[in-house]
Amino acid sequence: MMSVDLEKDAKLAALIPINNIYNAHKSMESFYSEKITVCLTTKAANIIRGTHFHDGYEFVITYADMPSAIIDNRLWDRKKNRLFAINPMQEHGMAVDYKGFSLCGIHIENSLINEIARGLYNSSNITFSNESFVASHDMSMLTRLFLEELKYKQIGYEFIVENLSSLIAAYLIRQIKHNLPSKPHNVNLSLKENIKKVIDYMNENYTVGISNDELSGLINMDKYSFIRNFKAQTSKTPYEYLLDLKIEKAKKILKSNKYTITEISMACGFSSHSHFTSTFKRKTGLSPTEYRLSL
Repeated sequence: MMSVDLEKDAKLAALIPINNIYNAHKSMESFYSEKITVCLTTKAANIIRGTHFHDGYEFVITYADMPSAIIDNRLWDRKKNRLFAINPMQEHGMAVDYKGFSLCGIHIENSLINEIARGLYNSSNITFSNESFVASHDMSMLTRLFLEELKYKQIGYEFIVENLSSLIAAYLIRQIKHNLPSKPHNVNLSLKENIKKVIDYMNENYTVGISNDELSGLINMDKYSFIRNFKAQTSKTPYEYLLDLKIEKAKKILKSNKYTITEISMACGFSSHSHFTSTFKRKTGLSPTEYRLSL
């Protein structure tokens, strides 16, 4: 169901450290299935300094920078659109009060994580790293589908939610570092599939700044191995590929006279009009204006 139920929230998440929790309809929404609770805070949520713990796994997606986060007395500086895990009974919270903070907290019962870990790795003794990873499009899509099923409750939603719960747990186990070794037949995604995943991410996020650190983190590969493997697969460095992608997007928009060159440069993720113009001419032999006139 969708609402705020402090008793249900406390079952998986313990006491939620928000000082306006009793005005909860303005500060958060909670979605419940049998084994997963998803809590979404809004900009009205004020997180209180301090720590708490709970007997369940928590996975957090940050929708804004999260400075001064604490896990087991260690400070972490979490960036926007990152994903990180908190293990059962790990003490965690904030070192300072934080006003107007939005995040997605996915609380999963031990039994579900253990069940999926056993199926993937023949072991249920799983402990996650507290490092942060890129919150990928796939994870966001699965979470969104899960929330929509609980919100609209169309026919068969119970069956879909149950299966989405397992998919979400499995995806989190695959994406976040942990202590379990892979089984011989359970190897990571092939290099070709990983590179495709990165390219899909580029296509979805080319309008914003994308770094090699971010892209390599998406597939849990060190930056230099990632650059080398990406070039081996595409014959281009990630930077070159992203630049060519932006130019191709710009060509399509230039076919219409609806937008100015400056608007197109911004829409395609270039830092300035001059950078767009010089890059476009270097890649095509024509300036954007000349290219538009040639069509």
